[in-house]
Amino acid sequence: MFFIVRRRRKLKETPQTLALRQEAKKVLPPRLMELAGQYGFEVNGVRIKHNVSNWGSCSVKGNINLNLNLMRVPEYLRDYVMIHELCHLKYMNHGPEFHALLESLCPGHREYQKELRNYKLI
Repeated sequence: MFFIVRRRRKLKETPQTLALRQEAKKVLPPRLMELAGQYGFEVNGVRIKHNVSNWGSCSVKGNINLNLNLMRVPEYLRDYVMIHELCHLKYMNHGPEFHALLESLCPGHREYQKELRNYKLI
């Protein structure tokens, strides 16, 4: 019997990404908790990751992961990503209810989503 094992690609930490990580750890978790309090969400935990495929993620346990590359985008796009992940605490999908909630908390979010595509994850 054979098993297929997927290996995660481990990104090498450079001085640039180490500096981004330090800054992200100072800035992103407090801002996420501020937004969570403002909109009535409860976050279990926050982690800073260096992902190559997403800006953030949310688990069913209420943990939110944020990409350290968020430090390279304007603050309003960071807030959009964080609000997007907070909405996943209520809806773990991208269905109509999720988008209605996201639109109520972040009007114009579709424009922010398009703008975010102009930034590359490094």
